Amino acid sequence: MKFYQYIAAGLLGVTALGSCTDLEEKPYTFVDPSSYYQNEDQLNSALNTVYNSFRTIYNDGGTFMRLEGSTDYGQPNREGNKNNINDINAWKYQNQENNAGTFTAVWTKSMACINRANNVIAQFEAANMDEALRNRAIAQARFLRGVSYYWIVRIYGGAPIIKTVTTDLNNLSFPRNTIDEVYSFIIEDLEYAEENLPLRGTSGYDVWRASKGAAQAYLANLYLYRASMAGSGGYKTFDKSLLEKAKDYCEKVISSGVYSLEPDFGNLWCSLNGDKARNNKESIFELQFSTLSGQQCGMHQNFGMFADSTYPEEIVSFGKTISTGGGGSYYYLRTGPSAEAWLSYDQADERLKVLITEGTYSKSGNMVHCKYNINDLGSLKGSEGWGSCCPGNIKVHDFSKEARTALRSGNNFMTMRYAQVLLDYAEIMNCLGNQSVALTYLNMVHQRAGLPAVTAADAMAKYKDDERADISSDADAVDEAIFNERGWEFIGEGVIYFDELRTDRLGKRVGYFVHKYNTMKFNQVLPLEFVPSKTHLWWIPKSDMSANSDLVQNPENKEDTRYLKYKSTE
Repeated sequence: MKFYQYIAAGLLGVTALGSCTDLEEKPYTFVDPSSYYQNEDQLNSALNTVYNSFRTIYNDGGTFMRLEGSTDYGQPNREGNKNNINDINAWKYQNQENNAGTFTAVWTKSMACINRANNVIAQFEAANMDEALRNRAIAQARFLRGVSYYWIVRIYGGAPIIKTVTTDLNNLSFPRNTIDEVYSFIIEDLEYAEENLPLRGTSGYDVWRASKGAAQAYLANLYLYRASMAGSGGYKTFDKSLLEKAKDYCEKVISSGVYSLEPDFGNLWCSLNGDKARNNKESIFELQFSTLSGQQCGMHQNFGMFADSTYPEEIVSFGKTISTGGGGSYYYLRTGPSAEAWLSYDQADERLKVLITEGTYSKSGNMVHCKYNINDLGSLKGSEGWGSCCPGNIKVHDFSKEARTALRSGNNFMTMRYAQVLLDYAEIMNCLGNQSVALTYLNMVHQRAGLPAVTAADAMAKYKDDERADISSDADAVDEAIFNERGWEFIGEGVIYFDELRTDRLGKRVGYFVHKYNTMKFNQVLPLEFVPSKTHLWWIPKSDMSANSDLVQNPENKEDTRYLKYKSTE
């Protein structure tokens, strides 16, 4: 009985099943799984606690705010060094356990989800139930455990591989495994998920749950990431054998016929398309949120628009006027799309729908029109009344009054969508020497944005004189085109940081941006203090080091000496 007592006293609970977003936990104590887990509803009620834990990794938006703020695609968005985002944009917090909240929640929340998954797996393995149902349930838990470890290993490196139930996460004794060992463990989890999960859309299986395609998409991305990190520089150094594995998994997702691009980019987002955007045909894995207490999405609070309490009654999104009713994200906005990223878009690009630069709000009974003006250098209110240092990104924004007053956004969030698989495949094929196929898949995403197809000659002409690129061949130019497409496509989604790191672009691009805009005296952009390299690993937070007596801290990060010129304040 003791085994079941400490599981029940740990992190496992059952959930209300009223909706796919209601994952609130209600403790269920002292239950022997051999007598409890007998049908799929009971399985799903236990699994929902793992889904709930997994979405906390994303939920407060802080991780994405800081990921974006560490690159050239994000910049500080309001007066004052709120949540140290100005310092993060300047890469201040390096080689220290007290890193001012840079990524402090990632390790803690990921390990909590891993422990929750271990709890559920242990109970399912002991339960007397149909084998196929058991395997499918375990596969969901292992998928979520594997992706949680994927978060940790890319930011911190090696981590303890824990397969057992842990009752006290503040008093651990687990040594770190190597990066390679962690990746092998993630692959085992995702391969098990691939083998035992149904295709998305299978009758009787919730469309939002982890699926075979989700496991394949993450395996494709993981192998591309590993192939990239195995090389010392850009795509020419990537490991070809790992690229082949990434290619195979991309092709499994593409050939499944389950997913397709949403023709209208704006329809992907709840902020622009409401409930119709949820679990759309482009979504491969999506987090479910609602306005129920404890089920809300807090991500929008860090990606607001204005730096005061006046929010637009209407916004203008690429010529389209949207009534907001004066709702918004309260005032927690911290970071937004950088001016440099915003300027890089083609003006005909449909993806500008989500980067808001114009609107109308009420003030003292009058309607006031406001507009972002780049010439104001991010000064608040500026010359045309815009209340932020940069444009607004409304991918995760919620304009409802409930989101503003009660801080309860019900917007979903896609952690993996089909466009990423297509661009991963395009990059892989270019790396493997098949430029024609690479351009075909790049252009699926590019033309969805309303733009003409890109050729190698177009890419060469566009990037050959860009100091952030190193172009000497058509393949170089296509690789650069694919990278830039990722930025325009995924800005604000927590993707571009990892792409810049693994392709050896991070130090060069963030250095270029911060130096340029600091020299321009752009509001809130501070001088660069550290130039990150491809091997950069953030230090494990002090609280997590203290909780596990066997943890050893990461070694000191070294600056990328190639780009020290960007630290100059001249």
